Amino acid sequence: MSALHRAGHRMVAGHRKQVRRIGRWVTEQGNAKSSACRLAALAACGYVLLSAAYRARTIMWAFAIVWLWLAWRAGRGAAKQAPVEPAETPRRAIARWVVQLIGDRPGVHLAELYPAMRALPGMEGHDDAALRQALRELNIPVTRSMRVGTVEGRSGIRMADVAPLLSPGGEQPLSKGGDAGQSADSPAGERPETADSPAGEEVTAA
Repeated sequence: MSALHRAGHRMVAGHRKQVRRIGRWVTEQGNAKSSACRLAALAACGYVLLSAAYRARTIMWAFAIVWLWLAWRAGRGAAKQAPVEPAETPRRAIARWVVQLIGDRPGVHLAELYPAMRALPGMEGHDDAALRQALRELNIPVTRSMRVGTVEGRSGIRMADVAPLLSPGGEQPLSKGGDAGQSADSPAGERPETADSPAGEEVTAA
């Protein structure tokens, strides 16, 4: 890593650390009222800063310099600790996409995953069977029955199963005893995850 890259990584790491510190300060009391008050205080400070910067741009430059200096200090040692990014493979790429689709939920049902997959470039004409086969070939773990929000008992992918695939050791093959990493004793006969599912059984966030 060149000196320029190390400096840039340190600044980015310090910036993120500063943002996390602000986030922890906002939520440290653990209740919505306190967090709302602190967010309001931050918004008021931001408004005052922007108003002052509009009248005198030197104020914004001063704020930017101070923030960069704090980020530089906070990012000390980040270049030495920077992890080596594993090579991007088809399995890791789809795992990363699934993690983003899941967001802050415990997982995603195949009934939601399949339409989202068909929106990807080159996947428009694939039916459910073809998409399931793609998951099998990539060894993406599929859970026979899981709950997402208020909907349960439908097959899907759990965050706890797919997130580890992004780690450096995530390319190790899974057990082939079941379907896409499921255990061999998974019940046979999966209930449909297509439009034939009972009305009103839509995927909702937890």
